[in-house]
Amino acid sequence: MPRPVAPEPPRFLVDAMLGNVARDLRLLGFDCAFARDLPDAALLRQAQREGRVLVTRDRELARRAAGVRCILVAGEDPDLQALEVLSAAGAPHPPGPLTRCLECNGGLEPLGPEEARPLVPDHIALAHPELRRCPGCGRVYWPGSHHGRLARRARRLAAALLRPAR
Repeated sequence: MPRPVAPEPPRFLVDAMLGNVARDLRLLGFDCAFARDLPDAALLRQAQREGRVLVTRDRELARRAAGVRCILVAGEDPDLQALEVLSAAGAPHPPGPLTRCLECNGGLEPLGPEEARPLVPDHIALAHPELRRCPGCGRVYWPGSHHGRLARRARRLAAALLRPAR
């Protein structure tokens, strides 16, 4: 008997008002473009062209989003806004925490120690065999001091997604 195919996770386009949401969605592994400087018409075109869910706090933009799936974020608490988006999108399972570049949204790829040597200090290349690089912007990631904080945040967000609604 064939297994049901899991639906693809939604892809998001987050407007300039919600940079923290873009960061949290990327942290959880969701494909999340962040539009810092696009006018509304360009945002709508990009969301439609790329099949992305537009995420905004701009009521007027949401009202004009005909033909584009749009989530209007109502919550004021930045720590809960990504959860509001994921709940509205029906996306309870993160694709893979810490697998996307937090800067440009690229999917991170493994980076061997020899490849890493010209890109990071020697002590980093030697001490961290789990280096990853973003093919889009070239940024290199390793489990440094900031990694624990990011991993804890990703776990808290993922756990909150999996909690049953009250």
